[in-house]
Amino acid sequence: MKYFSFRFFSFGIAFLIIQSSVLLNAQSMPSKVDQEFLEGLPPSLRSEMESANSMEQDDELEKLFRANTTVESNKMILQNIKEQLELIEGREAETLDGSSSLDRFGEDFFDTMQTSFMPVNVGNLGSNYILDVGDSFKLILTGSLNEEYELRIARDGSIAIPQIGKVSVAGKSLQEVEALVSTFIQSSTVGVNSFLTLDKIRDIQVLLVGGVKNPGIYTLSGGSNILGAIDIAGGISTSGSFRQIELKRNGEIIYSLDLYDVLVAGDLKTNLTLRSGDAIFVKQINFEVPVSGGVNIPAIFEVIPGETAADLIRYAGNFSQDFSGFGSIHARRIDLKSSNILNIPMNKLDTFTLQPRDNLIVPSYKNNFELLKKVKVEGMVERPGEYLFEEGDTISKIIEKAGGYLPGAYLYGAGLYRVDTLKQEQKYAQLNYSDTINHIISSIGKPNTNINPAVLEFLSEELRSNQFTGRVILDFDNTSSSIMKSSDITLQDGDRLIIPALQRVVHLFGEFNNPISISYDTSLSIKGYIDLAGGLRDSANTSLLVIAPDGRTSSYKISPFSFSNHVEVYPGSIIYAQRKVGDLSGVMYAATISPIVSSLAISLASLNSIQN
Repeated sequence: MKYFSFRFFSFGIAFLIIQSSVLLNAQSMPSKVDQEFLEGLPPSLRSEMESANSMEQDDELEKLFRANTTVESNKMILQNIKEQLELIEGREAETLDGSSSLDRFGEDFFDTMQTSFMPVNVGNLGSNYILDVGDSFKLILTGSLNEEYELRIARDGSIAIPQIGKVSVAGKSLQEVEALVSTFIQSSTVGVNSFLTLDKIRDIQVLLVGGVKNPGIYTLSGGSNILGAIDIAGGISTSGSFRQIELKRNGEIIYSLDLYDVLVAGDLKTNLTLRSGDAIFVKQINFEVPVSGGVNIPAIFEVIPGETAADLIRYAGNFSQDFSGFGSIHARRIDLKSSNILNIPMNKLDTFTLQPRDNLIVPSYKNNFELLKKVKVEGMVERPGEYLFEEGDTISKIIEKAGGYLPGAYLYGAGLYRVDTLKQEQKYAQLNYSDTINHIISSIGKPNTNINPAVLEFLSEELRSNQFTGRVILDFDNTSSSIMKSSDITLQDGDRLIIPALQRVVHLFGEFNNPISISYDTSLSIKGYIDLAGGLRDSANTSLLVIAPDGRTSSYKISPFSFSNHVEVYPGSIIYAQRKVGDLSGVMYAATISPIVSSLAISLASLNSIQN
């Protein structure tokens, strides 16, 4: 479809150029030529247009240095040049950076975190949640009392249960408070059952400092943990450490977090929730080491003192399948005096201690996965269908897989249809059409040359009628009903092999008085078939096309007195009478008509009636 749209576009451009007769008029050329317009032109014309367009863009630079241009005009031209320069610099930067650069491991973790780390005013917390001032409960009493209360922890750390009394709950876990309240009510009132649930949780204030993107004091939900707090602060900064995060309470470190435990193994060792007044301190990074090549997660990894190459390979998701077969990895070690490549055997990975500016390179080899190759066999075989084949398999071998030919198979009409051949047909037709357009354009302006609109009508008709099949002509041994060795070609992926049934019919199409299909008769010559079709019309050309069942096409010339050459007619042959075309002034007849005739022969071959 792209091919046809391109050619229609080219045809339209040529038509406009011819009708307006302004191709060589430089003054009518637009100041800026659209790229799509240029791509639709034939190569020779496109080159001239591009050159002219380039010269006009250069004029803008010349205007910038002219003394007679206004200041405002100069500003506009200069701004346009700056914008183009910035665009070029941006593209160049993208090219230099490339997609091969490694990202810092865990860099996007806080960019994709959801608020699941921060429950919002809902008591959906674990039983170890520590209660404090501001938390609220819902208490339901049943039995001798049927009441429902909302209870809030007061500043003294207690909740007041109407008609029963106060219970001190601050600093205790949710599980402890549930048991404490139940025991207190049962001891105070006979025949009453209680159900206590956490309804709302308090807000807390937490300090975040060090290597976070936005340090400061944050008001969070009482159920928040360290990850939720860091997320609110924008995540870890460029200089911040993923490996050394401290939680301080009352001036003492109560918990240290290494985020690699979470990122690598999903191991959040504690469900520790934050309290008001807590401080989270993210230390600065120690040093980093890139790991690239045959690992599952190539990235830049943070290293803490004492870690080895084996630790970083584990952080990188271990070796990928591309490392299989290699017995060592490499380390590029750079110090202030030199740069060396060190070889690290597999049994030494856990003893190779890393240093700043190290770079781990893991060998890898990735083979290209080859898709299974298929061929489709249709028609008169025992088992038609799609078959997988190996490199080097031939047509005869695939026929064997299909169980051989059925009785009545017409091997002379067998057709092999190939994707590569189809592409070549399309490419040739495109070049042929482009050459014809170039010929027409080059004729414009020459003395005594006029372009008849009929030329364009022929070209348009040729576009609409072109049909490409990709058929490869095969040779079969008529004596043994098998393919000849010279034509037993190797298969390609996507091949389609059609073995038709014998149909003893000859088709006569085109400029006959009575175009018909006639039963094949060995006693009839081409002249006999023409007579049965009522002879040729006055509009018929004197040259007939005879298309054999295998796709070969022959020309049969009719002279006024006799039929001058002999062409064999077989069952399934097509005899086509072409229409006589008048002279075309201004363009050679052959240059215009030959593409139509050549493509028509191919199209007729694809209509071979012997196909199933």
